[in-house]
Amino acid sequence: MNNSELGILNASQQQLAHFITAAYRTQNAHLIGRKVALLAAEPAPAGTPSTTDLNDILNNAVKAPGTTSIATVPTTPDTALYQMLGQVQTLDSYISLLTSFCIYNEHPAPYDITIPEQASAFVRSMAKWRNYVITGGSVKAMAGYLPVGSIVTQSYSQQVTSADLHLEFLGELFKSFAFPESAMLELDSILTKVVANLGNLKLSFESQSDTLDHFLTYYYFSTVQGTGGKNQPPAMYVAKVRTFYLHIDQATWKLSVGKSTVSQFKFNMNYFDMDTTMNSGLVSTDMTAINSTIGTLTGKTAAQVNTLMNMQAIHADPQKA
Repeated sequence: MNNSELGILNASQQQLAHFITAAYRTQNAHLIGRKVALLAAEPAPAGTPSTTDLNDILNNAVKAPGTTSIATVPTTPDTALYQMLGQVQTLDSYISLLTSFCIYNEHPAPYDITIPEQASAFVRSMAKWRNYVITGGSVKAMAGYLPVGSIVTQSYSQQVTSADLHLEFLGELFKSFAFPESAMLELDSILTKVVANLGNLKLSFESQSDTLDHFLTYYYFSTVQGTGGKNQPPAMYVAKVRTFYLHIDQATWKLSVGKSTVSQFKFNMNYFDMDTTMNSGLVSTDMTAINSTIGTLTGKTAAQVNTLMNMQAIHADPQKA
């Protein structure tokens, strides 16, 4: 992250923090007293995007996905896990909203994703800013919600066929998870839709060295060690987050989505892999204010916001400790 990008990130989090602070003041009006209305009505920082600006970016993100968020839904109903799923959804919405602020502050003019060059720039921008929001260490709130864990640089280069590409790709990213076949099929379905959306854009890159960038966020649950087993206390869980910041070789991408007659080709990709744990207590404390802020800024109901944020789901049991 260069100094200009750091400035954009800092300005974006200050703008969003203004609205979350106002939501807190309104939420606690009975404790603060009559001055709350004046405090909550303070003007937003200069350059703050409008509701239209934010919704344009969030809607474009569905059509030109630079990021994908996936959450595990337990196969067996569990109240504690469902509560954490709500926290996960709130956290991901916060990340998506702050990412949108960053995209706007870097490029206030709307991207026209019907133009291949602008679609490519939008996709890369969204992946870049989500990576900075989550892993940059500069967003104070994120440092609390999602402390940065280990980040490992990986590379993947494999001779594949178009028919086998998706399973090879998913097998590389999710090889440490003991997923049932049904979950892998759900992942494949999600990947197929993302690739189809990107393929329809007929992306055009500014230079031969540009990569197709994508940021994948996977939320899952892990059983706390020493619980849930024979002669142990009932199972307890923590919400975990695995992120993959993908940089796919441009030539590889074109072969994977094009109508090439090549039956086999080399798929080249570099990526950053992060694994960490969500601070459920802190996210739970801030949920009401964050959800209220998202509704205010987008002008949408909770159900409409959930649709707009476009989180995907697969079904699998919590990972064993």
